[in-house]
Amino acid sequence: MQELAFGLTYAIAAGLCGVGVGLVGLGALNAAGRNPERIGEIRSLMILAISFVDALAIIAIIVAIIAKYI
Repeated sequence: MQELAFGLTYAIAAGLCGVGVGLVGLGALNAAGRNPERIGEIRSLMILAISFVDALAIIAIIVAIIAKYI
């Protein structure tokens, strides 16, 4: 049962983080298409947003490890 909890805890969170990164990329590409002269600022904000989403995936793996061993 603990293995199932570990797997589901991280799989669901990682899958949704993947969807979040895709949405961030989609938004950045739409913004770049509308305003191509500000591509540098858009790229910086996209990288920042992706790092926040990846931080959620890191938190999810920590929670999954805690759920497995406690």
